[in-house]
Amino acid sequence: MGIPFYPFGNRLVTATGDHCTDDTADAVKVIRTTSSLSNSGVLAGDTAVKASAGIVYWLTVSDTADLAIEINDSTAGAGDDVWSLDLPAGGYGHFIFDPPIVCTLGIYLDVSTATCKVTIGYK
Repeated sequence: MGIPFYPFGNRLVTATGDHCTDDTADAVKVIRTTSSLSNSGVLAGDTAVKASAGIVYWLTVSDTADLAIEINDSTAGAGDDVWSLDLPAGGYGHFIFDPPIVCTLGIYLDVSTATCKVTIGYK
């Protein structure tokens, strides 16, 4: 049995095991990995998520304030931005990266507020 959730208004998406179904469009997205993913836990500031090469599969974010968020390919925030987003106050989102984001040096979360809540799925 899957877990239904509504990330985009009234579009129903059901997550079950290693795939999710967009019930509105009758589309299935299968995500397979060779080993278990880690998650960062809930982060609320600039953080070195992984201190070595890694792959980012998904990111969930929310904030009560305007937020600029970036994923850097680094261990200290000085590397290349590989993904970024400006989120309006009160915004939220869940992003599945297909293909996943490859970071050769490390995975670093760079955010502009301390009120955000971010969780990253990676390995």
